[in-house]
Amino acid sequence: MPVMIDILVVEDDDAIRYLCETVLKKNHAYITCVASLHEAAAALEKTHFDLLIIDLNLPDGDGLSLVKQFSIDSTAPILIMTGRDTPLQRFEGLEAGATDYLVKPFHPGELLHRVETLLASKLACKAPEKNLFQLGEWMLNRSSRTLSNTAGNTLDITQGEFDLLVALACAQGHVVSRNKLLDAITLGESNGHPRTVDVLISRLRKKLEPTPRQPRYIITVPKLGYRLSSTLS
Repeated sequence: MPVMIDILVVEDDDAIRYLCETVLKKNHAYITCVASLHEAAAALEKTHFDLLIIDLNLPDGDGLSLVKQFSIDSTAPILIMTGRDTPLQRFEGLEAGATDYLVKPFHPGELLHRVETLLASKLACKAPEKNLFQLGEWMLNRSSRTLSNTAGNTLDITQGEFDLLVALACAQGHVVSRNKLLDAITLGESNGHPRTVDVLISRLRKKLEPTPRQPRYIITVPKLGYRLSSTLS
């Protein structure tokens, strides 16, 4: 399964927002686009993002405030995308916590190159990918693609069920939307229906949960998606 990349784009210009979404989606990234600081704050409460792309001149404030806060709360890279192009303005952006600085107007290829470079650096610097996840009495092993309990019994699950469970486990207790889970089970080519996710969740609960109607492991977050219990590692 390919690495799932979540990118938040904060841009109030409709044309540039559409450009970002179109260019980055072609490279199997999952894009959330918002047009204000308020909308960005709401998105950040729901999702753990791998990259923040942000304009500075936003309708409800200066994007530098979000750059500063995001750099404190997250180790993910930040790409400022703005018309502010003086040396001092560039310095202020990088000083606030940005990883890179892209001046408008720009070629779509330059945006893609900057994003790929930022994400490559992030992946190269982070700790080795976690392969084992504990779900109650069950151990999820990404390397062997198995799910077994403490007694050594292996649970029979489908490829889609396994990929969905991995996506939830990698989110580390954060909510994962149905669309993102659908991407996980269709390898980024979302030709399926979001209801497919609900069906797989139901099947997994019947296999994993002591009481499927009162799930302890896979939690439904109304209108948002699903997450694993924060007590799981």
